[in-house]
Formats: sequence, structure tokens, C-alpha cells
Amino acid sequence: MTAPRRNPLNWLWVAVPPAVTLLAGGLLLAFGGPSGSSLLLPFMLANVVVHGGNFAVNELRRREEAPARPGWEFHRPFREGCARVGRLFAVASVLLVWALLIDAGPLVAAVALAVVAALVTSGARGLMRLVRGTPTVRLSDAGVRVGARSYTWDTIERVELNGDRWHPRVDLLLAGRSRPVTVRPEDVDGNLLFLLDLIGYYVAHPDRRTAIGSPAEAVRVHAQLLGARLSAGLTGGPTPIPAL
Repeated sequence: MTAPRRNPLNWLWVAVPPAVTLLAGGLLLAFGGPSGSSLLLPFMLANVVVHGGNFAVNELRRREEAPARPGWEFHRPFREGCARVGRLFAVASVLLVWALLIDAGPLVAAVALAVVAALVTSGARGLMRLVRGTPTVRLSDAGVRVGARSYTWDTIERVELNGDRWHPRVDLLLAGRSRPVTVRPEDVDGNLLFLLDLIGYYVAHPDRRTAIGSPAEAVRVHAQLLGARLSAGLTGGPTPIPAL
């Protein structure tokens, strides 16, 4: 499964405005003090408007049925990834400008800067994941990688679909761990039922794990999972689409 198609225009209008305001606010804080910080107020308000529009366009208009592809990498939807980065930068810029405007003293400024630094760090990490095309979920012969953590097949006891219609999730239940590892629809640009069937298949068929990664195996397991759902009269999950 290749990375989702990227939209450069979406990237710019989501990430650049709060980043520019952050830079300007940081320069004012470092060299100009609170004087002149009111000049940033229009930019701060613009960031709020940009983020609101971005939320409406990119996060509320999700596909009801995500695609199922015979691949091994599941990426975060690129538009929603941009939305999250823009949100973190926008909140950080608003907080920074607020700290400048109220001029509440060094203690409040230090706390605000600490929170801003945490938000910027998280946003920068998300930005790097988007630039590099890092998958959220990746299957290999060794196990399943979710985010920055990898879990071997031997530690995965079972995989479940939980939640409700509006908040579904795939849970990986691991040996020796009380809380499951969770994957949600906003985490992957792919069908959760397909991901559930795919991971569950390799949990139950350890002899097939060495073939993970080959195009032929991807097409084979996709067809098998699709056939199993159709023969059982189930809907959702894998859909007949072109192979790799």
C-alpha cells in the first residue's frame, strides 16, 4: 500500500500560517518583549479561523468506507495528518501570543513557553512523519509496528474490533499487558475491518508470516479474506480493487 496522495496546497494553508506566527512571536519574546505583540493579534485570530476551516474540510468530511488494499503499510490520511500538525502549531501560536499580550510576569511566561515547546515538538514530529511518509501501522514477518512501537507476533494474543458505529477501533491484545494497543479510523487510510482480518489471519497462521512483504502474498491474502467474508454473507472489509 503506497502512501496517500499528497496535496501541497492543503499542506501550505494548514501548516504555514501558525508556523509564521510562532516564529514572529518567538522573535518578539526574545528581542522585543511584550511591546508590539499586539501586532500579532490579527495573525493569531487568522490561525483560529484557518484551523476551524481546516477542521471542517479535512476532519468532518471523512469517507464512510475507507479503502482496503493488499499491502503491508497503513498510513495516516494525509489531509488529517496536516490537520493535526496545523492544530498543534495554531494552539501553540495562540498560547504564545496570549502570554505576550497579558504580560503576567516571568513565571507565567515560563509555563507558557514550556507548553508551547511541548506542542511544537509534537507538531514537528508529526510534520516529519508526513514528510517521510512514515506508516502508522506496518506488518512484517517479525510482527506489527504501531506508531513508534513494534510488537512481535508471539506477543499478540488476539485482535478485536471494539467501540461503536461512530467510534470504532481495532485493539491488539498483548501478552503481559493489561491495556490493548489501539488503532482508530483517523490513524490509518484504510478499512479497519480489513486490518482486523489481516492481522488476525497472521496471528492464526504463523507459517505464512515469512511471505509478508511480497506482492504475490499480498494479492493472495487479500483475495482469501475477501472470499471468506463474501462466503459468510458479511459486508465491509476487503473490497475487490486492483492488485499491487
